[in-house]
Amino acid sequence: MGFFSEINGELKPSDEYLANHTLDGYEDGDMEHDDYEVEDDEVAMSLMRTCKNCQKAFTLKKAIEDFDSYFDGEFFYMEEFVGQICGKCAITEIEEEF
Repeated sequence: MGFFSEINGELKPSDEYLANHTLDGYEDGDMEHDDYEVEDDEVAMSLMRTCKNCQKAFTLKKAIEDFDSYFDGEFFYMEEFVGQICGKCAITEIEEEF
């Protein structure tokens, strides 16, 4: 399970993330707070997730590295997919759009 999931069309932190992190302003609806960035969180980056597209296991760290290095700054994984799919599926999805 990812730390952030799309729930009813909104990006929200999971219960696991909220159990270990304080998100100032979250209760007031502030979804743009810097504390929501997970790239520096070792646990979030190394947690095994299941890709919603191909059902294979992946880590957020690997997905970000694969995607961001492939597109070399043109697109950023966390802005597009937020831990929902693996890097390979994310790359394929962006290529299909263009």
